[in-house]
Amino acid sequence: HQLLHADRLATLGVLAAGVAHELNEPLGNILGFAQLARKCPDLPEAVARDITKIEAASLHAREIIKKLMVFARQTPPQRVRVDLNEVVEEGLYFFRARCVKAGVQLTCALAPDLPVIMADPAQLNQVLVNLVVNALHAMPDGGALLVETTRVDGQVVLRVQDTGVGMTEATLEKIFVPFFTTKDVGQGTGLGLPVVHGIVTAHGGTIHVDGRQGEGARFEIRFPAAQQAQAERGG
Repeated sequence: HQLLHADRLATLGVLAAGVAHELNEPLGNILGFAQLARKCPDLPEAVARDITKIEAASLHAREIIKKLMVFARQTPPQRVRVDLNEVVEEGLYFFRARCVKAGVQLTCALAPDLPVIMADPAQLNQVLVNLVVNALHAMPDGGALLVETTRVDGQVVLRVQDTGVGMTEATLEKIFVPFFTTKDVGQGTGLGLPVVHGIVTAHGGTIHVDGRQGEGARFEIRFPAAQQAQAERGG
């Protein structure tokens, strides 16, 4: 079943990459011509407002295409030696106030002496942000959010666990499929978790999800530790 799911995601990745490439050029033309039109002298106010809307919609579409490219692994990670604990601490800093406001108790448990990994820090931050935002959306009435790191079998592990609404079996099977979302129209693109999957896979990692309806969800991501770091730390 997992192999079939992985094969389906790979096929969707090829399709997503093709769609993204095909849309990039016409979208660039739309945005470019809108910006040129804005420079015309004596534009009526109503026309200027419409051009602003065209620019905003084009930029939004460009962001969706960027996410599709990440899902399709068309944006290779710029790998450097990274301390996952630092990425988590920096990423959660901006969520602490939001958690308090949402009535969510945030617990951060970072394993000491965690081996470094070869990774793209910006993409790792994107993984963390998407998982935390997803967890907060699942707890509209408050709850508890646990973000922890650990080391298992020479791998560096990131876990994000919430006490939210959880997921049905049907949802679990589709959460990494692009544009699938359980949110209301206009509340999400359905690309957050597919992007997470694309980034993790591009880093040679794995992602596992546990969750039942009404019982919250847990995402566990495993990255290979940098061999040099393991040797330096006696691992």
